[in-house]
Amino acid sequence: MNQQSFLAAGSPLARLFILFLTFASAWQMRAQPFITAVTPANGATGVSPSANVVFTFSEQMDTALTMAQFIDLMSPSTPILTTQIWSANDTVLTCTPTPPFPSNRNIFWIVSGESLIGDPMDEEFGSFTTDGGGGGGPGTGTNRISSFVVGKLHFYNQTSAGAPTLEPEDPYFFNALTTLSSNRTANEVTLTLPTGSLSNLTRNFFSPESFFLFATHTNLASFNATFPAGNYVFNVVASTSNQQVTVNLPAGLTQPNAPHIANYTAAQSVNPAQPFQLSWDAFQGGTAADHISVSIGETFQSPDAGNPGALNGTATSFTIPAGTLQAGSNYSTTISFFRSTGGTNASYATNAYVATSTEFNLVTTSGPGTAPLVLTNASWSNGTFRFDVISTPGQTLTVEFSSTMLTNQWQELITINNTDGVARITHPVGNQYLFYRARKNP
Repeated sequence: MNQQSFLAAGSPLARLFILFLTFASAWQMRAQPFITAVTPANGATGVSPSANVVFTFSEQMDTALTMAQFIDLMSPSTPILTTQIWSANDTVLTCTPTPPFPSNRNIFWIVSGESLIGDPMDEEFGSFTTDGGGGGGPGTGTNRISSFVVGKLHFYNQTSAGAPTLEPEDPYFFNALTTLSSNRTANEVTLTLPTGSLSNLTRNFFSPESFFLFATHTNLASFNATFPAGNYVFNVVASTSNQQVTVNLPAGLTQPNAPHIANYTAAQSVNPAQPFQLSWDAFQGGTAADHISVSIGETFQSPDAGNPGALNGTATSFTIPAGTLQAGSNYSTTISFFRSTGGTNASYATNAYVATSTEFNLVTTSGPGTAPLVLTNASWSNGTFRFDVISTPGQTLTVEFSSTMLTNQWQELITINNTDGVARITHPVGNQYLFYRARKNP
């Protein structure tokens, strides 16, 4: 992630200060940044699971504060991770799914952040549907069969080497999801709980073939009374034909224990230049049929169930490869234990699961290239502007200049390796009113 530092040049200093205030006032009157284009387009179908998602912004963004998040409602507790790369001018964000997006799913994205000058953007969101390798008929999606899912989740936090504790605000979470095959439509979908209560699922605005229900509780007894083991009956109401599908949440599908990070102390000082083996206490009663998921912020995730390298319920560790994490950073990390059951026939699939997640902070140590950039010791004489760039020794830097600070009018002055940590920059120019910035290169 690039870091930038700015310096304004001019003489005398008073005139430069007035000029800077003029520019600041003009920029404050500009509209908030926004997304001008996204590929694949919002609502697109048949998208390759390995396709990049590219966001183009109206102006230069602060790359440290702007990010895209991706969610699959079939597995809402497991974030979809992408490698996010910015263009040279920080106006185009390319997100590469790592691993690929799941097939036959509605993928939702949310983008938030602010411009380089500090103007916040309104949160924007959208969705697309991934391809499943063919099948289906006319419709908004590419799902070959319909799917019906119910799940119960418990959430914990771990803030020391001791036992994890319940998330204080919303520790218990229930979700139900219906995704219709692409040759089907529905007017509504309802869910009859084992208690006999009836709930209406909400249609996804961007993917009308998807319907969902979310509910949270703070009291476990109330949560289990509302969503007990038993039969959950989905009722799909359509103009041409209705459908009723039962998903059984077995009483024998016991809630997993809360994951406990065994090497919590070591996880508070991870050297990102070296592989790190994150470990946890055993999944009690865990078998090869169960699944464990590790999510490290928006940066890295263990493989999904069924994929090579996926963690089954007998695993007690996961190795984070060297170079995956950034130095001097704090990552919200989650370990989740899953038990599930389900089946598939020619027309639909069912899945019921229970899961327990523990969230904690993983902290990396500082290393080369982490010191902030400082532009200082500026001087002007005989048509030449001079200043120093201070950084971590050995850091590669790019220095740019502009007379207006507009996004598309920055020009590269020089790219150097700051071997000694202090680089003297000279720029013979006739214009006394210029702005300079420096950014770190990977």
